[in-house]
Amino acid sequence: VTRLERCAPNFLIAMAGEGDVMMSPDQADQVAQKESPQDTAKEPEAESPETTETKEPKGPTNEERVAMAESSKEAGNVLLKAGDAAAAVSKYAEGIELTEPLLEKDPGDVGEELQKRGTALYLALRLNSAQANIKQSSWLLAIEHASKVLLIEKDNTKALYRRSLAGLQLDTEGRLEEARGDLSRLIQLEPSNREAREMLFKVKERLKELRQQEKERLSAAMKGGLYQEQHKKLGKLQAAYEEEVKRLKDAGEDEISFEDFAKKTKEKEEELEKKQKEEAQKRREEERQKEEERQLKEENRRRASEGKPSVTMEEWRAEAKAVAAQEKKRVEEVVKMDEAELDEEDKKLLKETKEKGYYHGRLGTVLSDAAPKPQLVTESKDESSPKVGSEWNQAGTWEEKDASSWAQERLTAWLGDACVSGSNVTLPAGAGEVTAKVSKVKSVKGEAHIVYVRKQPRHGFNYEADLSFSMNLGDDKFSGTLSLPEIMDGIACAELRVDARWKGSGPSEAFLSLANEWLDRLRERVRGQVAAFKEEYQKRS
Repeated sequence: VTRLERCAPNFLIAMAGEGDVMMSPDQADQVAQKESPQDTAKEPEAESPETTETKEPKGPTNEERVAMAESSKEAGNVLLKAGDAAAAVSKYAEGIELTEPLLEKDPGDVGEELQKRGTALYLALRLNSAQANIKQSSWLLAIEHASKVLLIEKDNTKALYRRSLAGLQLDTEGRLEEARGDLSRLIQLEPSNREAREMLFKVKERLKELRQQEKERLSAAMKGGLYQEQHKKLGKLQAAYEEEVKRLKDAGEDEISFEDFAKKTKEKEEELEKKQKEEAQKRREEERQKEEERQLKEENRRRASEGKPSVTMEEWRAEAKAVAAQEKKRVEEVVKMDEAELDEEDKKLLKETKEKGYYHGRLGTVLSDAAPKPQLVTESKDESSPKVGSEWNQAGTWEEKDASSWAQERLTAWLGDACVSGSNVTLPAGAGEVTAKVSKVKSVKGEAHIVYVRKQPRHGFNYEADLSFSMNLGDDKFSGTLSLPEIMDGIACAELRVDARWKGSGPSEAFLSLANEWLDRLRERVRGQVAAFKEEYQKRS
């Protein structure tokens, strides 16, 4: 652009189809005379911030994110049906990366309907990823994806099933216990699910096998395994001492006592163990740093693709720490609200919603327009009233009643009455009376809810209890504790776990066999008391 062209008014230069129409030389001289020397020395004006900003690359809009994620999901489904599970997982991951940021945004910024759509899509992508990883036998990844879904929808049946299926394959007690809880909840939600019942049976049987193996291992150790190991170690130490004594004698050095030798040997072992721990810690730290560097490179590569500036290691660590803290807070508080301003009834309802998480996810909103929000139903004072549910739900489509207080009181009473006894029982000192009973119910913690689905009640409960018991074998008295970690509606009373522990050293060898026999009888009676509670609870509406 010439100086003349820059200074000419718009009406002096017009762009024509055949070329430029220029001003006459006289007109150009007049304009040039009016132009000051300072104007001719000016550099081209810098672009305005608005112009520069518009040229910066921007990420996809919220609507584009959802549309792109839907395309990734469909592509993944096609690949999964074609048998390419690995490629399907990759496509699903693209969709997850696009939709996950929408869950953290305020509904007002995204739009409630779009956020609902994005959340539903995110859950579907996670579920499909779990299924694809199961097909590849990637059990831990399948569990991770299913767990992400259950953080948002606690009772998502597909997520419960897929996490339990993957946990069953890992065959560890912790994963099997998790699978047992998932399947118990799944059966409560879908009583006619035969496959879930068969899986739960397999899980219980495998847990029994693992616990029996652990019991046998401990029994073998107590019967001599640990003693033999210690004896073998002592023998090696004695042999080493004798060699050291011979070496000192041959060298003309002072003799050392066995105690001093054992002490020095132990110090050397401890020093060696300390050195090995330090080396192992150093290796772990190096591996951790390498992993952090790899993740930082990946993060900066992602930022570069989105037109964002790169971050330093310190900035990345701070951001990761903040995200972890936010995730922890989100898990602990499904529905965010200032509880200080709530009355007692609202606090109770909020606590129930947080624990059960029926339709509330990260957004604190109902994900389905057809799904009613949970409402707390209070006890009716008129026992003869035929109504089921609250005023808003007279059709009985869906309703939930909190029965926790009543159930806790009744379960405590039933457990406290557990007692077995016998007369003319053969004791070490002759025939006598035997009594074993629950002496105190130390604690009963949990909740109970009656859920009405089309006017049909489903009685759910989940408690844990700690008890004290006493036992009289003639004139000899013993005591201990009983622990019931899983008193659930989905677990048959005959399968109820009742852990027992003697107080102190427990019965002597002369009484041990008889005491254990009557302790087993008391445990069976406790199971019977839970069954009686369950029967009473089933009659409640």
